Amino acid sequence: MASLLRRLRLQLAQSDALPMLALAGTFAGLLTSGTILLFRLAIEVPLNSALPGAHHEYFESLPPWLRFTLPMAGAILTALIFLAFSQQSRIVGISHVLERIKHHQGHMPTSNFGAQFLGGILCVVSGQSSGREGPAVHLGAATGSIMGRKFALPSHHVQLLLACGVAAAISASFNTPIAGVIFAMEVIVMGYSFISLIPVILAAVTGALLTRAVYGSEPAFNVPQVHLHSLLEFPFLVLEGLLMGTLAALFIWVCVNVAQKAPKSLLMRFFIIGLLNGLLALAIPQIMGIGYDTVNLALIGQLPWIALFIFALAKLLITSLNLGLGQPGGAIGPMLFIGACAGGLVGELGAWLAPEHASQSGFYAMLGMAAMMSACLQAPLTALMTLLELTNNTDILLPTMLVVVVANLTASEVFKQKALFPRLLQLRGLTVDTSPVEHMLRQSSVLSISDKDVKVVSKFSSVDELQLVLQGNPEWLLIFDTDKTILAIISASDVASLLLDDERLGNWLAERRGVMVIDLLAIPAHRETCGCISMQANLQEALDLMATLQVTCLSIHSGKNSNVASVMGIINHDKIHNHYRYQQSPN
Repeated sequence: MASLLRRLRLQLAQSDALPMLALAGTFAGLLTSGTILLFRLAIEVPLNSALPGAHHEYFESLPPWLRFTLPMAGAILTALIFLAFSQQSRIVGISHVLERIKHHQGHMPTSNFGAQFLGGILCVVSGQSSGREGPAVHLGAATGSIMGRKFALPSHHVQLLLACGVAAAISASFNTPIAGVIFAMEVIVMGYSFISLIPVILAAVTGALLTRAVYGSEPAFNVPQVHLHSLLEFPFLVLEGLLMGTLAALFIWVCVNVAQKAPKSLLMRFFIIGLLNGLLALAIPQIMGIGYDTVNLALIGQLPWIALFIFALAKLLITSLNLGLGQPGGAIGPMLFIGACAGGLVGELGAWLAPEHASQSGFYAMLGMAAMMSACLQAPLTALMTLLELTNNTDILLPTMLVVVVANLTASEVFKQKALFPRLLQLRGLTVDTSPVEHMLRQSSVLSISDKDVKVVSKFSSVDELQLVLQGNPEWLLIFDTDKTILAIISASDVASLLLDDERLGNWLAERRGVMVIDLLAIPAHRETCGCISMQANLQEALDLMATLQVTCLSIHSGKNSNVASVMGIINHDKIHNHYRYQQSPN
């Protein structure tokens, strides 16, 4: 079994590993969709049992005292559970995923997975304003990452399986496989490549298939078949884009400013979360939980304009406050809620000003969902594809593109607000910005461009031993010490030249334990200092390690032990730089 895994890891490290990666992506999608289904059932089963009408969104039916105490109790319980985790393990959500893929090669800790799973469930079940898609992204990313680490895959393939988990999570949450793929590449990976798209697509398809097997093929929302009635509506589309961009900027601004000024005490922050959610739920119970029942009412035009206005503003304020205070819930569901209500409000305005030309308010509600999501995430393709898959209506794409672009420009250029999750990451002194070269280096394993024509020799070797090693015409010799520690590399041709010159050879022969040997660290030859690195590492990690160790070469090892028996090859500084300089050159 161990030898089989070793061969698989070696195959995955090569450039022609696409079939194996496709299989791994499918398996990651299966594991992730199972995790997301478990997460959804943990939310829906208790709520279906407790809420009247057996509907997990029907918080409005609860008596006032319970609408207040339920969020309070949920927040306090979440705080007590989080206190059992270390401070580092309490970091959850999409910003955590971005941090791990940028700064930790996609290695997602298991402890954070547990905190997100429990925290995400408690937030929604207790009626706090929250979404399940943000936690689902974290859970999916962690599932893919843990799978990759379990099989000891190269780090760039761990990141790929992380993206597969994210795609499957979005696909399983919304029943939108294409949107899942684009979300993973646009928001999480922030780049596209052919070899990564295939596994991610298969993961998203697997997630959608398993979800449909349990929940059916119906989309997440009851979407009416509507379309743009008249080109004279374009001023209303521009107005909606401006409104969504403004609301998105306000959402991000409140969230970031609250995060900067939030109390240090975990109990105090969660007490404030419970208190704010409970007080607001007394007056506006529609803000409780995810709120997709209210979104459906907005889509079919059954909410008056005053309700749309109040619901959008209340959901925006309470959700941004929750996220800023560190609630482990999600933001994507509330973004869709705010967009649907605010968009429906624009539709009501259009029906009042131009009733003969205006489309239904549900039409504008759908556009608002995509625009709000896009402006907050700065992910226009994800928003467009999400709406297309939810509506199954290509006629809606043209007006959606206009509204999404105006909303994005308003939030980013007029109000100077960056995407929500990278902005939250910046508060911790971290960034997701990556140069094209660094991004490319992270996509290649050290083994893929290594020199494998290497032999290992002892620091003190006899002439017979060296002649035997040189028979294979290696390019480099790895020098190891008596304790099997790698010391340096030496040019095999320089050693061979010395052996052919009897006069020079005699100057370097010395007796050691009754045997005439050569000290390979003393002879005149081309040598390079050498460190050790795992075959799971990528090229950027290799460069970083060389700079840290102040060496020019690394020996590549399989397994956990960096000894002579585990040597897979070597890689040096020049080899990496030549790779990114010339790999695009024509053959």
